[in-house]
Amino acid sequence: MPTGRLICSHCPAHPLAATLAVLLSGIGPAVAQPEDIGIELPPIPDAVLAGERTLEPDDWGGHFLRVKAESPAPSPTHLEVGPVTVQATIGVNLIVEIAIDHLNRILTPFPNPQVRTVSDASTSVDGSAIYVATGNETPVTLFVSDVSDPNHALSLTLAPRRIPPREIRLFLTDPLPNPSPIGAPSAPAGAAAPDYVAAITEAMRALAREEIPEGYGLRQARRQETVTCVQLGLETRRGQVLEGGDLWLITALARNTTDAELEIEERACRADLDGETVAVAAWPRVWLAPGEQAELYVAVGRPTPEQRRPARPSLRGAGAR
Repeated sequence: MPTGRLICSHCPAHPLAATLAVLLSGIGPAVAQPEDIGIELPPIPDAVLAGERTLEPDDWGGHFLRVKAESPAPSPTHLEVGPVTVQATIGVNLIVEIAIDHLNRILTPFPNPQVRTVSDASTSVDGSAIYVATGNETPVTLFVSDVSDPNHALSLTLAPRRIPPREIRLFLTDPLPNPSPIGAPSAPAGAAAPDYVAAITEAMRALAREEIPEGYGLRQARRQETVTCVQLGLETRRGQVLEGGDLWLITALARNTTDAELEIEERACRADLDGETVAVAAWPRVWLAPGEQAELYVAVGRPTPEQRRPARPSLRGAGAR
């Protein structure tokens, strides 16, 4: 007859140990059984396991999703700092950053740029590019223009920063007009402008060499054939007249009558002749010390026969009644 007592040859003799053994024997099967979570895994055919064939969608009762394995993106091996493109306007100051203690490159829109500055920064020109270097954070101010057209310049303020070397590319917002030197004549109708300017330049160069230009005749200037300069302190005296085909060349002597150095304003001078003053040049210098003299060369376009034809006086201006 059962006595309600567990007999175990391997169990400890202590009553408490026997009780724990009974409890653990009762929960052991429950722990050993996994919980059913409702997921059914299909079996893998033996032929697949043996390597005789590959899995097919029908083996799974569905379809395979083909996933393309992508290689990880390569990590960058270097850093790039590209050029800075800036729209620039003539006469408008532009502020851009440059690097300290490095050489910076400014690509200008001018074929032959020239730089004007009072800054301590180092500047050099190579082709249409300007190289700028500075060792401190003091802003660098530049005026950049083309050698052949100094009337149109870009105003730049360069702000030095602790950054890598910069390349700045400048593009004009508006195209430049055709360059023309101050006081250069405009060619008459039907004449080629470059040839016309070159002819005047060569004729004045001959005057500076004390030669008579080819195709011109020399004579002394008459009383009314003078040169007038609307400039205080500059006195002129008539000299010679060289008559050519379409041009007359008038020479005069200019003297500084002031007690200070004086610069001849060539644009303020003209010839008192029947014709249009098209060019003025001073030789050998434009700056005159007190009492110093220089020669003035004035080119005058001779009027055409139509321009010489006298106009009929108006009856209204004659006071007729």
